[in-house]
Amino acid sequence: MDKELKQNEIFQAALKLFARFGYQKTTMEDVAAELGMSKGNMYFYISGKRDLYEKTVSSALHQWRETVAAAVAQVDDVVEKFSIMARLSFEYLVDHENLRAILIQDPSIFTLTPREDRFYEINLGAMQLIKNILAQGIAEGRFLPVDVNHTSELFFSIYIMFLIKRYVKSEGVSSARMYDEATKIVLRGLCVAPAGMTA
Repeated sequence: MDKELKQNEIFQAALKLFARFGYQKTTMEDVAAELGMSKGNMYFYISGKRDLYEKTVSSALHQWRETVAAAVAQVDDVVEKFSIMARLSFEYLVDHENLRAILIQDPSIFTLTPREDRFYEINLGAMQLIKNILAQGIAEGRFLPVDVNHTSELFFSIYIMFLIKRYVKSEGVSSARMYDEATKIVLRGLCVAPAGMTA
């Protein structure tokens, strides 16, 4: 089997077990047994339990980002792109309970401080998606000419705050409604008013 495919198979099994039992109680033997392979063979793909955990979470976060990026790529209208990105990014965990469970157990996965971000490279990719949408909107005259770098960091920080409120702090429906309203406010403030209209 291709090494990358086997790694993904390992990460999927580990994700399920870490979600169910937590990091402390999940053993390498558990993951190997779930896969029907020996613990020794797993060391061809990972260096130990901590490495397995970090790579499993990284893989799941990468899949989250790629799912959103693929949906955004399906549309041309920049305002629709922004709306799809905001909605799917926020709702993704509703249908991915294993990752949601891990994030609840390990809230440090979410951080508002880049220097504390264990998954900085993946989150850079998410911020790049925001930057690309902002740049497109500005180039098309649909968005105000904001500083793309600082604005993408602002939006990403707001997004992380709402993820924490909804999934870690379990504020559920209330935070979801707030997020929806925040997205609307951002777009109303971001879009250039058509000629003849005042703000």
